Amino acid sequence: MLPNGEDDSDLMRLVKELQASLMKNDKLEKENHDLRQEVARLRAQVSNLKAHDNERKSMLWKKLQSSYDGGNTDAATNLKAPESVKSNIKAHEVKNPNLKPTVKEQSTAIKPPPPPPLPSKTTLGKRSVRRAPEVVELYRALTKRESHMGNKINQNGVSSPTFSANMIGEIENRSKYLSDIKSDTDRHREHIHFLISKVEAATFTDISEVETFVKWIDGELSSLVDERAVLKHFPKWPERKADSLREAACSYRALKNLETEILSFKENPKEHLKQILQKIQSLQDRLEEAVNSTERTRDSTGKRYKDFQIPWEWMLDAGLIGQLKYSSLRLAQAYMKRITKELESNGGGKEGNLLLQGVRFAYTIHQFAGGFDEETLRIFNELKKITTSESKKINK
Repeated sequence: MLPNGEDDSDLMRLVKELQASLMKNDKLEKENHDLRQEVARLRAQVSNLKAHDNERKSMLWKKLQSSYDGGNTDAATNLKAPESVKSNIKAHEVKNPNLKPTVKEQSTAIKPPPPPPLPSKTTLGKRSVRRAPEVVELYRALTKRESHMGNKINQNGVSSPTFSANMIGEIENRSKYLSDIKSDTDRHREHIHFLISKVEAATFTDISEVETFVKWIDGELSSLVDERAVLKHFPKWPERKADSLREAACSYRALKNLETEILSFKENPKEHLKQILQKIQSLQDRLEEAVNSTERTRDSTGKRYKDFQIPWEWMLDAGLIGQLKYSSLRLAQAYMKRITKELESNGGGKEGNLLLQGVRFAYTIHQFAGGFDEETLRIFNELKKITTSESKKINK
């Protein structure tokens, strides 16, 4: 057996290695936390861009519809104006042959104004290609004709205003999507007004009531061809409150499902060590990401929920968030038990830093949950005993 001084030296060496590993782990956790914050920010930015994209699409279709309504009158007026100007100029030339330079200057001054500039290709073309490429081609063709000669008749003897109106009408008539939106708006108008009153008056005392209400609202709106497009025709629709209700119900249900998955986790003794440890680590990573994301936005989200009388206490440590942190102890127990069993069956020394891996995971759960309960602490002490037992075997 080695002297007591050498035994202490080995223990001190292990302690130093453990401390160095923990410091490195803290650094990695901080970097991981910063990366998750950046991911959350980018996801929020993507969500805002998608909402902006949908709004731009809706505005494009409204402009297309309005151009159809006013196409006949405006285009015909713009195209007939140059003809009347020419006739006045000719009459003036006959009566006053000596005023040709003046008349020429006048005709130059009263030319019709140039058409408005085309929107950028990346805006108009990209937005419309997915629905109706004919819109881009038609717009370019019409503006080109108007810039050269507004009163010119095409080869088929049909005037440009009539041609453009017919083409736009044909595009609109062929758009089943647009006609379905109009149909839903008219058919469900009374029922949507009823839903508006229900959403505005809704108050809740428990988050489970929000889940039930959101499920009912979604069922009532599921028959619409495009919920957002139809509801845009109802200015009184409480969009912010409805979105907040859905957000709260969805976030709560996702966290509850994750908690159920963790609590129902069972280890398969026949499964390979590396695979089972990876599964436990993956569950813990998902749990930390979900909890940290909720805690980062808890203040702003909780204030918004209060304004709409939506329960928010489940986001606190005394609510569901605290339950999730406590459920992580189950993962720590499974992780340490499997490593302890592996070390005992293989003599411990053959697995290299497997002991350190188990201690590192236990430390991570300890910091995340805020401590251990009695059962988790007991399992940790069993893992800790292996260090002492292995040291004694080496010293003999």
